[in-house]
Amino acid sequence: MSGSTIAERLGVFAAGLEVDALPRPVVERTTGCLLHALAVGMAGSAAGFGRKAEQASPGVSSPPNLEGYARSLVTGQWHPASTAAFINGVHLHARAQEDTHGTFHPGVSVIPAALAAAESSAVDGRTLLAAVVAGYEVGIALSGPLTDLTTPPFRATAVFGPVAAAAAVGRIRGLSGEHMTSALAIAASISGGTSESFGAGTDEWHFQSGIAATSGLMAAQLAETGVAGSRTAFEAEAGFLDCFSRSREAAETLGRDLGRSWNILDVTFKPYPVCAFNQAPAMLAVRLRESGLRADEVASIRLRMNEREATYPGMPSRGPFASTSQTLMSARFAFATGLVHGDITYDLLQQFTDPEVLGLIGKIDLVAEPGRSAKTAHATVVQIDGTTVHDAIEDSDAMLSWHMDGVVRNAERLASEIPLSAEELESLVDSVATLPQASSVDPLIRSALAGISVGT
Repeated sequence: MSGSTIAERLGVFAAGLEVDALPRPVVERTTGCLLHALAVGMAGSAAGFGRKAEQASPGVSSPPNLEGYARSLVTGQWHPASTAAFINGVHLHARAQEDTHGTFHPGVSVIPAALAAAESSAVDGRTLLAAVVAGYEVGIALSGPLTDLTTPPFRATAVFGPVAAAAAVGRIRGLSGEHMTSALAIAASISGGTSESFGAGTDEWHFQSGIAATSGLMAAQLAETGVAGSRTAFEAEAGFLDCFSRSREAAETLGRDLGRSWNILDVTFKPYPVCAFNQAPAMLAVRLRESGLRADEVASIRLRMNEREATYPGMPSRGPFASTSQTLMSARFAFATGLVHGDITYDLLQQFTDPEVLGLIGKIDLVAEPGRSAKTAHATVVQIDGTTVHDAIEDSDAMLSWHMDGVVRNAERLASEIPLSAEELESLVDSVATLPQASSVDPLIRSALAGISVGT
């Protein structure tokens, strides 16, 4: 397809993707992404954002017919598929512990859209898996080369998520290459969202993933009815590239490696409910604590981070803190919490006036270091007795590229926050593992609803 447009390349790939053609590591990473997303969503129920999303459009305990309807993972209520995609997109993103590729979080847009489409269309597990891979591959094909050019001021999940979700839903609905091309073009034309709320410490960002999921689903539905999208939606003047990256240099190469290399293998997972940029400082702080360093022994800390990350909205904050939107974004809060408590849970992110954490924050000098690699952190800790400790994480992606056993271990850690019994967690893990053999997605969704009083 040497003369094809970006939308055509992405569309033909997504429309033709089959599970049988996928390498085993791709299938394994995909099931890992599904398990991580659902476990994190269950643990995020306490944050309440999914419930707020559902309050905007209450569901029913019994739909007029199952076709076109899907369940909320918050309450188990049934909604039109587009509404379920919105609610579940917010729900899976509630505690900011989703998977990540660069600054893009594909899972919180692709998986809710795919689940809603799969349940409302009564497809089997293999179709859902193919759809999730299509969504991740298409979304990352765009975000990989473009995210550094767009974020900030835009937010990657809001920019790339609708197109990724459209690819997933289009695959579930069996769209032809032509109709898939239109779906992606429609999604591209309605993409976008700012990162300002991170600096403000407000809640808008929680809902961008849900909007991305439902926008992608609706784009695919519109294309299925025959709505035509521009073949040159990405590279044309005033198109997607012009709007978000101010450059068309990547136009000739975008999407040409699809099916030859697999983007989903570069997706990483978050062990802590903080910004992706804060995973390295958080892990570094916990490691220092485990090595014997104590917060009350610290005189000063110099924390070096990538320049773009250290200056991203919300990252440099010293407080005062009044919301988890502020604490999960602050590099100082993440590092201080990890060193004081040896862990970072969602509950600890709500301890806005913890005197030990606030005291340590006042001792941290955050350095935006030009040339430092992304998602790394270096700490120089001077103790009260004059001793200096140096430690660094220079490749967090390698540490967070988990195989399924790592995803399961993390889910076990989260189970205590849900709470989820060992039997319920085992059922969730099994429903994900057996998805290729499942005749429907119902067992997966039922296991994700464990502990919920359905219909309340």
